[in-house]
Amino acid sequence: MKEIKHFISGAFVGSASGKLFDNVSPANGQVIGRVHEAGRAEVDAAVKAARAALKGPWGKMTVAERAEILHRVADGITARFDEFLEAECLDTGKPKSLASHIDIPRGAANFKVFADLLKNVANDAFEMATPDGAGALNYGVRRPKGVIGVISPWNLPLLLMTWKVGPALACGNCVVVKPSEETPLTATLLGEVMQAAGVPAGVY
Repeated sequence: MKEIKHFISGAFVGSASGKLFDNVSPANGQVIGRVHEAGRAEVDAAVKAARAALKGPWGKMTVAERAEILHRVADGITARFDEFLEAECLDTGKPKSLASHIDIPRGAANFKVFADLLKNVANDAFEMATPDGAGALNYGVRRPKGVIGVISPWNLPLLLMTWKVGPALACGNCVVVKPSEETPLTATLLGEVMQAAGVPAGVY
């Protein structure tokens, strides 16, 4: 039976409280895993790690560098397609015919689409007259917001989570993700993919 831990600062860790609960398949009512229950300690640790990553390697990357990593994340999901498909179907009870055509492909695509969008977005700039006649150039500078809290639902666990995580990371933010307690499997797999893709610890 799978034990589902928290992915914090690039490592899978158990709950400080030691509390666990059952992950139950809605298709047949069987227990498919045991989930470590998060509390204040885990949330604080995840936020601390995300802030450190923002000040560290992730915050220093260019848009192109982040985009390259996010493409590797998408490729990692695709490479482990069958694992993500199995996890999504176990968690949600939906048929593989549905998840294989929508949930998993779109989950991977969300990283590529938003990474490419950020690479090609234009900056606003305009000239303005000044009293001395020299003129001035005004332009916008885009900066990350910081650490983004992501809460995702149970019905499309991977797709709707990556729909939030993808653009947040593409913009240079870090995320602390709280998947539905009823469907935690693909969020856990994504942690493994992030690590393999070279996403710095604490970013996800």
